[in-house]
This record gives sequence, C-alpha cells and structure tokens, in this order.
Amino acid sequence: VCLSGLTSPSIKLLVDDPIVVNPGEAITLVCVTTGGEPAPSLTWVRSAGILPEKTVLNGGTLTIPAITSEDAGTYSCIANNNVGNPAKKSTNIIVRALKKGRFWITPDPYHKDDNIQIGREVKISCQVEAIPSEELTFSWFKNGRPLRSSERMVITQTDPDVSPGTTNLDIIDLKFTDFGTYTCVASLKGGGISDISIDVNISSSTGKEAFFDISFTLIQPSYGFPLLREKRCIHRALLTTKISKQTLDQGLSCFD
Repeated sequence: VCLSGLTSPSIKLLVDDPIVVNPGEAITLVCVTTGGEPAPSLTWVRSAGILPEKTVLNGGTLTIPAITSEDAGTYSCIANNNVGNPAKKSTNIIVRALKKGRFWITPDPYHKDDNIQIGREVKISCQVEAIPSEELTFSWFKNGRPLRSSERMVITQTDPDVSPGTTNLDIIDLKFTDFGTYTCVASLKGGGISDISIDVNISSSTGKEAFFDISFTLIQPSYGFPLLREKRCIHRALLTTKISKQTLDQGLSCFD
C-alpha cells in the first residue's frame, strides 16, 4: 500500500524454519525490516501465549537462553506502521526430546491365559515419544553386540500411523540358546539427547527353568546440573508361569 509516500511494512526472518535445537541451547531469532514508511515497529509474539520470562528482546532480535521443551512453539515477528496491514513472519522452534519410554511383551504377561515359554514365539516391543519423530532411530543388541534381523530374530518398525515410535523384536521358536540380554536403544539422529535404553534379560538358573527378567533404564540429563537421572525397573517371572496383572504389578520394582 502506498499513500502519499507512505508504504506498508515488509519484513524477513534471518532464521530457518523450522529451527531444531537441543535443550539447554541458546536460540536467537532475528527479524529485519525490508520496507515501510514510516519505519515500522517490530514485535515478537508466541502462538502458545506469552513469551518465556527469560526472553531477551533487542529491537527485532529475540534471544531465549537455555531453551527447554516448554519454550517450543511458533514465534512470529510482526511489523506495524499503521499503513495498510501489518507484516507477519513466523518460525517454529522444535526442541529435541526422547521421553515416555515403555515396553511390552507378546504373549502378554498381563493376560492370565498367556504363557511365555520355550518353543513359542516371543515379541519384545519398545516404544518412545520422540521430538522430532523423523530423527528417531532404534538399535537392538544381544549381550551388548549389535543384532541384525534374521529368520529367527526378526526386527521390524511399526507403521507410524498405527503405533508411532515403536520397534519390535520377534524371537521365533524360543530356545535356550536365545538366553541373554536384549537391549533396545532409542536415539535421535541430531544427537545431544541421552538415549533411552530398555533391557530384557532371558536367563535360566537350573537349565530347565527359564526366567524372564525385564529391566527398564532411562537416563536423562538434568539440565543446568552435571548429574544424570536414572530410573530402573525389574520384574522376574518363570517363562512357564502364567502371570496375572496383579502378580506383575506386585513383582515390578522401580528405583532411582
């Protein structure tokens, strides 16, 4: 719009869209005017509400020190000089995260009619919530050594539309030679985030009785502190024993 030498504002952002960062990093968004008479004023807004309290504003520059997942979202720069419509440019800030690690076993040990025993197929499923989801990768290990998909050890990744962030290890025709510790490791390709590791140990104490030990380990950084937080849960049951949900709940112990 041009009215007697007055022109509506125009701007551009000197940042990528989206911006993917690790927790704890400082992020700077730069907005500059490319036109407008009189010179427009620049304002930053956030779609989720008010800007984080720690935000530092300097003209068209917005800085968020030590960003957290709560600071993620869409940030917009608005230029206004009361001529025509205000100009608006936006970018989305994505903060990497791995959380809500969980696992389940098939046959389902919660189901009173299911058995987990030698000669049967056992499926170990591992699921995490990943941000951004396209950076999520899974690795499987047996006794610390990388495990590749084979005829008896089939590794798959569930359709994200059905069950996002899920990988499965199918052990076909469980044998005593399959005893060992199976580890599912979830990682983000971008790095900078602690992995989530889930261990399932199949072992035998007598050569006849097979035990199914399930241990869960989640290590996440406590940002701002040089400490790691670790939580582990473990459950032991006979592979040949039917496990009710009550038994599983009573037998599951977790500790920090």
